[in-house]
Amino acid sequence: MLRVFWGERSMRAPFQILAIPYRVGCKESTFAALKRSDDGHWQGVAGGGEVGETPFQAAIRECQEEVGVSSRSRVQSLKSRASIPVEHFTNTGHWPTDMFVIPEYCFGLDCTGKELVLSSEHVDVRWGTYREINALLRWDSNKTALWELNCRITKK
Repeated sequence: MLRVFWGERSMRAPFQILAIPYRVGCKESTFAALKRSDDGHWQGVAGGGEVGETPFQAAIRECQEEVGVSSRSRVQSLKSRASIPVEHFTNTGHWPTDMFVIPEYCFGLDCTGKELVLSSEHVDVRWGTYREINALLRWDSNKTALWELNCRITKK
């Protein structure tokens, strides 16, 4: 994988990933929301891609960094997509000046049988039903991805 460094870190690619942790149960599946340490909002695993990464590779890396779970077989691509204004991101000086939104690619993260180990980006994790977690999430894109993931799990 090509990594281009901007100072101490790899350069951020102009896309975002979102991964919703879930566990499949006998009667009901549960989902996780993570409480951010900086603003207190609840969300899924989220982060930016690095130059040279695909969204799928970024999802695997972000899941490992933020919750300690990663494996190609545990990350599932979803159809849900969103566009996020670039004003929500830092370190974007190398992006084209006419780029106003970036895509957010969504994934499910199968955590069945796994414990989450939170990074310093998060202060809490809450597991719950679709309805419980949906009520916690702030961003519409997280709610849409959660809805799709719930549909995919319950239709299996």
